[in-house]
Amino acid sequence: MPEDPPPPARFGFIGVTTGGSLINKMFPLWAEALGLNAVLEGIDLPVGADRQAIREAILRLQQEPGWLGALITTHKVAVWEHARDLLAETDPHAQRLGEVSCLSKNESGQWVGHAKDALTAMLALAQVAPEDYWEAHPEAELLILGSGGAGVALAWGVLQRPRPPARITFTELRPERLAQARHHLQDASPERLHFRHTPTPEDADALVSHLPPFSVVVNATGLGKDRPGSPLSEAVQFPAKGRVWEFNYRGDLTFLQQARTQESARQLSVFDGWHYFLLGWAYVAAEVFHFELTPERFQQLAAAAAPLRP
Repeated sequence: MPEDPPPPARFGFIGVTTGGSLINKMFPLWAEALGLNAVLEGIDLPVGADRQAIREAILRLQQEPGWLGALITTHKVAVWEHARDLLAETDPHAQRLGEVSCLSKNESGQWVGHAKDALTAMLALAQVAPEDYWEAHPEAELLILGSGGAGVALAWGVLQRPRPPARITFTELRPERLAQARHHLQDASPERLHFRHTPTPEDADALVSHLPPFSVVVNATGLGKDRPGSPLSEAVQFPAKGRVWEFNYRGDLTFLQQARTQESARQLSVFDGWHYFLLGWAYVAAEVFHFELTPERFQQLAAAAAPLRP
């Protein structure tokens, strides 16, 4: 009699509302394209999940059979803070940025933590502001709304460019998050970095409205995805000829809509988070399933996902 096929490998997704992500429809298409016998399983944790919940999620991956790894979204910093001792090793980006966005197993079966945001954010940024953008527009600034792991990773990557912006400003509701961002970036051109506490949308509006032309504004807060709303009010005025980038691709996307209402009048270039979403999942999948993500293979995965784009 023929042997039963092996059970599929389990690929984890740790987030807030994982069931709402298009990855649930997209991953089976990718698995088929890649020839993988694998299934995606979500693990939902609320925003601000405590230490015990974070550790229980990581231990579940390690103790239940079949898990090969996971992508982590909202809880990247929390996994670093509360569960890095459960990992055999962490990569240099995770250590530098204080976050874990990917879990995989090495050849010895030990669990490894990676931070992929610095890579994927920079690849996605190339569509928003090309390599020579701030050389062509030296007066332009970069404003990152939200100082969590993704925003910090973006700033770190931008500062590796030959000509980064002269001024990068972070905003944040919680002063302690600003302090963490400052700490993680303390060795990366501190003279260019500015940190602003913005307890209300109007406080953030004021920073946006005073940006010079061609500046880049990024929503890295998560608002508009797992939680409704925007870090800005409806009265905000985006910089003339600016670039506006919403990290999210799903949710109410209020920030994206605010930018699009001014797209013509302010001559804006507006981008959503679809390309960033694809890059994030593709690079984590490559780490978990141990394949090389060549440009050709990424284009294959992007083409498979294209019919699902909102």
